[in-house]
Amino acid sequence: MPGKGYSTIGLKPDLLARLHNITDTYYPGMFLPSTLIIMMNEVKRGYYSVNLYNIKLNSSGRYTSITIRLDVDNWLKENYEELKEKYTQKYHVECFTTFTSYFLANLFESKLDAQNHIIRLKESGFDWLQEEYIKFKSNSKLKYPIPTFEKFADVCLNELFNKIQTAQEILKLTNFSNNLDFKNIKKT
Repeated sequence: MPGKGYSTIGLKPDLLARLHNITDTYYPGMFLPSTLIIMMNEVKRGYYSVNLYNIKLNSSGRYTSITIRLDVDNWLKENYEELKEKYTQKYHVECFTTFTSYFLANLFESKLDAQNHIIRLKESGFDWLQEEYIKFKSNSKLKYPIPTFEKFADVCLNELFNKIQTAQEILKLTNFSNNLDFKNIKKT
């Protein structure tokens, strides 16, 4: 699909600045239209979805045209057909160009929101895991083949995530049971 052609869209200075910000933050050195390609693919793969935010765009300034791949243009048009009513109600969208501006602004906000929910890990934060691996190696005394650090880390982190999920489920149940009114429940 990428080799089928190109299209152009017009962006106001406010939206172009937002696109520059996203590109500089998450895709440094990337060409602006390439950022739109990457973000479209992230949405299609389900990494995040484009939500509706309370956005007020600054529509002052002249449009700047930007050349995008035809598949991105088609994706925008598909979303326009699908979301036209919602955008008309929320943002008073009257045409494809205005829809594109608000849709891209929501796309950028969704990207930022999705990035806020990602756990950023640094290698230095896992010194404890390396210490556990050294303890494991010394305690095993060659009874079993010693796994590589990567396999050991996978098992340990998987166990840790399972414990976190179990704790979350217990907290949900505890919170749910605290909200129940046991006096009004009849015995059967």
